Amino acid sequence: MQGLWAFALLSGVGVLMAQITWNRMLLLIAGGSVDSTAVVLSAFMLGLGLGGKVFGGLAQRSSNPLGVLKLAAMGTALGSLIPLLLEPMMEGVYPYFYSSGLQFPARFLSAVLMVFPAAFCAGGIIPSASRLVQGPRGRRTASGLYGLNSLGSAIGGFLAGFVLLEAVGTAPTLLIGAVLLVAGLALVKGGRVEPDRVVKGIPPGAFHLVVYAAGGCLALGYETVWSRQLTFVLGNSTYAFSTMGIMVLLGIGLGGWFGRNLALRVKSPLALFGTVQVLLAVSSVLPLSALRSFGAVAALTGGAGWAAGTAGGFLASFLYMLPSTFLMGVTFPVMLSVCAREDRLGEDVGKLSLANCAGAAIGPILATRVLFLHFGVTNTAMLLAFGSILTGLACFIRARRFSGLPGGLAAAAMVYFLVVTSRPPGSEPPGGMELLYFNEDRTATVAVFGREWDGYRSLRINGVEEVPIDQPSLEAFYMLGHLPWGYNPGARTALAVALGGGITSGAMLTHPIQSLTCVEICPGVSEALQFFALENRRPDLDPRFTLVGDDGRNYLLGMRETFDLIVCDATHPGSSESWLLYTREFYSLVLKGLSTRGVAAQWVPLHQLPPREFHRILTTWALVFPHSAAHLAGGRHVILIGSPDSLVLSVESMFASDEAAEQLGSVAFSLREPLYLRPVLDSDGMREAMSAGPAPNTDHRAFCQFIRRWAPDDPQATITPNVALLFSFSSLSPDPVQMSQMVYWNGSIPGAYSLLEGVYGVMASRWRSVALTSAAEVLYDGGSPTEAVQFAVRAAAADPLWTRPERLIAYMESGLQETE
Repeated sequence: MQGLWAFALLSGVGVLMAQITWNRMLLLIAGGSVDSTAVVLSAFMLGLGLGGKVFGGLAQRSSNPLGVLKLAAMGTALGSLIPLLLEPMMEGVYPYFYSSGLQFPARFLSAVLMVFPAAFCAGGIIPSASRLVQGPRGRRTASGLYGLNSLGSAIGGFLAGFVLLEAVGTAPTLLIGAVLLVAGLALVKGGRVEPDRVVKGIPPGAFHLVVYAAGGCLALGYETVWSRQLTFVLGNSTYAFSTMGIMVLLGIGLGGWFGRNLALRVKSPLALFGTVQVLLAVSSVLPLSALRSFGAVAALTGGAGWAAGTAGGFLASFLYMLPSTFLMGVTFPVMLSVCAREDRLGEDVGKLSLANCAGAAIGPILATRVLFLHFGVTNTAMLLAFGSILTGLACFIRARRFSGLPGGLAAAAMVYFLVVTSRPPGSEPPGGMELLYFNEDRTATVAVFGREWDGYRSLRINGVEEVPIDQPSLEAFYMLGHLPWGYNPGARTALAVALGGGITSGAMLTHPIQSLTCVEICPGVSEALQFFALENRRPDLDPRFTLVGDDGRNYLLGMRETFDLIVCDATHPGSSESWLLYTREFYSLVLKGLSTRGVAAQWVPLHQLPPREFHRILTTWALVFPHSAAHLAGGRHVILIGSPDSLVLSVESMFASDEAAEQLGSVAFSLREPLYLRPVLDSDGMREAMSAGPAPNTDHRAFCQFIRRWAPDDPQATITPNVALLFSFSSLSPDPVQMSQMVYWNGSIPGAYSLLEGVYGVMASRWRSVALTSAAEVLYDGGSPTEAVQFAVRAAAADPLWTRPERLIAYMESGLQETE
């Protein structure tokens, strides 16, 4: 059969390009929560399994098995385009399910309708191809086709995740994948097909199907664990998750290819399957004990920039996952040697595919909804490893190879030791800080780190710092919470997208709104609010506050009510789960969710954000909202304001309550200096920025999803250029404080201080103290404690209302006394 090898490779490329694109499209409907991700993956695996069973049996019975293969391939190519047609319809239907409280069924239905048809056909490709190669060497050839198909999938993952989605968007990526499938099919030429004859081998029995299903369930469980653990090495960008997926498929492909010979050489393939499961258990938890070393591995490629960092990420993922995924790939050829008949290969491969994929469909849901919930991520890795060992022991007993039992028990002991002696990823404090709170919640790993001497705290979600307690960050949190009220003092209902440390929600509740609904994709973060009580005023204890565990976009898509205020405090647009909160379609959902005079606000970070992409976000926002504005906070944050009605800011209203005035005053906002609360860009400036701006971010061409490629190594390097861009569209010029902030974030502390000499005002005093305090810390860390104390004393004198300089003085003086 000519061209079958090339087809196996190209079909893998095309199917994975489609799967990655489907996942991205389904995020827009079903949301980005851990439940939604698990449902989408489960629907895909279930489709593969059922398709394998149906097409495998059909190919076995058909007098034209090549025609069955062509049917499966063409069905996959055409089915991959179905989401393009169904997505608008699902967006219209989804709210009816959501408002009825049927969110989980609605997500599953969305996934089934959009993914299942193509997945069903794709599942038939390898079983149908196996029928074409059945015979004395058929199992070896089928294993090779499986391995090559998986390697093609790795290539497809790279093309979609690193090239095509960024370069051309979703629809062209799907079309290219479909074309590759058809092109690969065109290479297959009819040849002699081995007829059914004397059957050699045994068919898959109940035991074989159960252990193979268990292997699939455990494999997808491991992958769910790795996606959390490796985030602490690779970060949470789109590229990071693409890297992990590519490494999984690469390992499976290599394992399937090399395992085709190994499986034929052993006397007891079932015992070998058991051995692979035991080795998989150890290899899957062994990297946990060396996880801290992988951060250094990511830098081994040398050089700087995105390319070197990405190469390092590939290397880290390779070392972390390849041993386990290689063993996963080996299980397919081994199981074919155990229970696939040479002359019923299409039928038996289809049965095995159904068992394995059905187990795989359960794996992510079992991991996220049960094991993560009750045991945490790290202990889940141990439980999954025990499951692999039990599967291996069952195979030893069934094969009557009792000599393998001691090895399995020894592996169990090793797994237990490796897990209990390892620190859970994300629990190790940064230098000079201590761990205050840690929870491997089923939706995210949440940690709070603190520093005793100045009361500094940092909330980190999956290893990414989301809430630092410092002057510029608090300016942004408070401005985000109080500004919308200043634009709409009569507001009664409010919606906050993302809780974080609760500081913005707490600020909103200092005003007389009647209700605040906060939608948080990681609701477990609410348990950490107690560590930010001074700043957030515990919004979770306010009867007006309601926390909803969901994806913010999904909530807005599903709910039909409107709000007077909508505040979006999403994470960085370069994060894998936040890009969809910076698109034109999401902003349209926000606008639709506003009442007639409602006001929306969104936080935009200026660090690690190339100026062109910051300009694109401004353009996208101004394109949607009839009236808009942009405010600068802390010199490194921007707050966007939008409304269907004209915007008039009442700074006095922001200070109307004693609690609000106290909060704003704590970070040096003052009624006497309204400049720092007024917009840098009004609606005219935003329209000018839009007219000169690049193409907007859209759901199907979200440039912000890929900004990590273009961001400089120094995360602060984009701040000053972005502020300069903001002022370039403004009728205002930066005042001395804003100029000082630009110089400060550009790395010149002395220059920042010199710009404020002789400048009077509350905010000027605060930032003069910030500059002097930073200089004191640099001197102290550099081994000049006496000079450091002198600078800290000057910082305390510059702003007596800011307590941090006094704390720094006490800390440094205690260090000097210990030295003496």
